Amino acid sequence: MKLNQRFSLESLALGSEEDQGGLLFARNDVITDLSGVNVVGASVDTVRQLFYGVPKASFIEKLEEHVQNKDEFIRITANDLVNDDRWHFSRMGKAGGYRYKLQNNAVGLVVLFGSWYGKIDQEGSHLKIELSPHFISQRTVPEIWEYLHGDFIGISRLFLDEPEAKGVAVHLACDYQGFNLPDDFVRNLVTASRTIRAYDGLASIDLTDFTDAVGTYGREGQAKDYLIGKPIAVQMALYDKSYEMIKSDKVDYCKEEWNVYSLGTYDQTQSVRRIEARLHHTVVREIGLGLGLEFEGFNQVADHLTDLWRYALQRNRLMIDGDARGYLNPFWQLLMQDVRFYVPAQGVKISRKKKEAVDPIARNITSVIGNLVSIMARRNDCTVRHVMRQIHRLHIWPEIQTYYRSRGKDDDDLREQIKEGLEKRRLIGKAA
Repeated sequence: MKLNQRFSLESLALGSEEDQGGLLFARNDVITDLSGVNVVGASVDTVRQLFYGVPKASFIEKLEEHVQNKDEFIRITANDLVNDDRWHFSRMGKAGGYRYKLQNNAVGLVVLFGSWYGKIDQEGSHLKIELSPHFISQRTVPEIWEYLHGDFIGISRLFLDEPEAKGVAVHLACDYQGFNLPDDFVRNLVTASRTIRAYDGLASIDLTDFTDAVGTYGREGQAKDYLIGKPIAVQMALYDKSYEMIKSDKVDYCKEEWNVYSLGTYDQTQSVRRIEARLHHTVVREIGLGLGLEFEGFNQVADHLTDLWRYALQRNRLMIDGDARGYLNPFWQLLMQDVRFYVPAQGVKISRKKKEAVDPIARNITSVIGNLVSIMARRNDCTVRHVMRQIHRLHIWPEIQTYYRSRGKDDDDLREQIKEGLEKRRLIGKAA
């Protein structure tokens, strides 16, 4: 792709000198003025941190007592973790993937504990901690990591024996005013994804569920909102944030954040749109491997978030006339070059690399799983849960776990693989 030259009025007055911070974008004989665009926010919207380890038996007993007593609230007092704040507690079904959920909106955390896809008294990916935007915005990266995994107050150590960070998913959000996506957005979008959803007059878009995104149709005349890609890869969401914040009851929080970030230039009379890049933990891990780094914890990824943002926008990029080798749309170039998360981009070349299996029987394991999925795909009533149950009953289940862990994956990744395998076999007619 080709980049536009950037100028400012000041640089042009000096004799057409380029200004990398200028808002006049030039290509051939065309100049695009983006001085009306106001970026009012660039934030880490969501972090989902996974931990691997053995659940603490004493804590499970405590939770089960609350289940028996039908208590909706629980206090976590170990190490003054949250100053004795009460958490809402519930036991979850298998569809949620975890046995227990603890939620504290005042703190801004949701804790999912006890994976259904592994035995509760054995090692596994038994802990997922979901961080809200306001939890993230109020703390530095070291403070966040100390809270999650510190030697003395880390929440992971309350739930697991010898917890180990094993994957982190991040959502990076940019909020802006003064620009509307073109009507031919989809036609000019260059993307590796085969999944693009467009919503006319979208009233709200629910981005809280990591496995899906749900659109609700609303007012006519609103700009279109888009969801690009699958949640298990690099997914992009583009939507009207000023309208969504009303539905999610975050008006005061959003306005305050926009005022602070924009140094008071946020215009309350204009709508705010958001572009959000959502990177699954397997994508983040593979990017780390490609850089020769370990990206398993948020503390390891934080300094590279701007590069991840640029990677997501390069993978799903808006071009002039849809030409993949032509010029990048000036607005997209502005987002790629000017938006930062914590630190500036380091300019590294990102290439994803899958972790190589160290198990010599890896090919046999993948064949067993693939054949089982093919056979069970013939049954229309067969679900992902049915396949997982059959795999767990196999005598070679420990070897399967070892194989997936050697690749930096867990039961959740296996479940997503099976889900996709069932869908493909049924849709293209290759069920055994």
